[in-house]
Amino acid sequence: MFKNLNKDLVKKLSQIYTKEELKVINSWFETESRKPSFRINSLKANVTNTLQSLEEAWVKFSKIDYLENAYVLDEWREKDLWDTWAFKAWYIYMQWLSSQLPVNIMDIKEGNKVLDVTAAPWSKTSQIADKLNNSWEIIALDNNAIRIDKLNYTIKKQWVKNAKVIKTDSRNATKALKEVNIEWEYFDNILFDAPCSSEWRINLNKEKTYAYWSEEIIKKNYKLQKQILQEVVPLLKSWWELVYSTCTLSPEENEWIAHFLLCNFPELQIKEIELKVPNMKSGILEYWKARYKKEVELSKRILPSPESEWFFIVKLLKS
Repeated sequence: MFKNLNKDLVKKLSQIYTKEELKVINSWFETESRKPSFRINSLKANVTNTLQSLEEAWVKFSKIDYLENAYVLDEWREKDLWDTWAFKAWYIYMQWLSSQLPVNIMDIKEGNKVLDVTAAPWSKTSQIADKLNNSWEIIALDNNAIRIDKLNYTIKKQWVKNAKVIKTDSRNATKALKEVNIEWEYFDNILFDAPCSSEWRINLNKEKTYAYWSEEIIKKNYKLQKQILQEVVPLLKSWWELVYSTCTLSPEENEWIAHFLLCNFPELQIKEIELKVPNMKSGILEYWKARYKKEVELSKRILPSPESEWFFIVKLLKS
């Protein structure tokens, strides 16, 4: 298993997963192509009519029961959708299933004020707007002009009307938000889908997908994630929630961050995630010499599958 993979990464995997789980991960690493998935954008589309149009175009797809408006293509490629009316009209949006999880577990209600940290360029801002039904307010932060351009293009095409995009390093979020009259304890929901080491991208048949990997990158991300969280947690209202997620397997960027939050923000407590996702397991409580708080077990790791990449997610309530 894990041919040509960095030995330190293999050791890390072996510390976290069982032999059977390692086989699943190795299979993911060796897979050349994965089943594409999409969600229906209900800001523009009627769900029933959109599905009917795809069926009339002979598109083969299956509904994902544990996610709202989520579907996976059966024996089709993404480019097979490009000529369909639903795709061209932005009635559907291509998005990995695991990527749809954070917004699905958020307790978002119409009228909520939501902060999307390090938001650009892709999907979660528009998914939040869809869940809010374009009501009230979304603030999306990112520090890269090109990614922000892509985000603005995406939200315009999807008819997102309630999102304001602010260019800033999220480590300076408080200062940037003060300039638009936003102070501490302003947001009902905060989503931090964190920049991470992204091991889900690894393909053992393509060296460039794993040659970059190093413990130094993980340490750098861990430091960055902590700095951003220290900045944004005070922006959250009491009795509301923060969702933190990554697409990495590294405990330093996952359970260790959850442990860090509990130790440094005693007003935060981890909530159980009710969503029943296939291949989901509890967060680990120890890694090498590190021991985490018992509550960290309530965080979730999602193993990869033919339809979905692996993921880590934790939901916290501010008391």
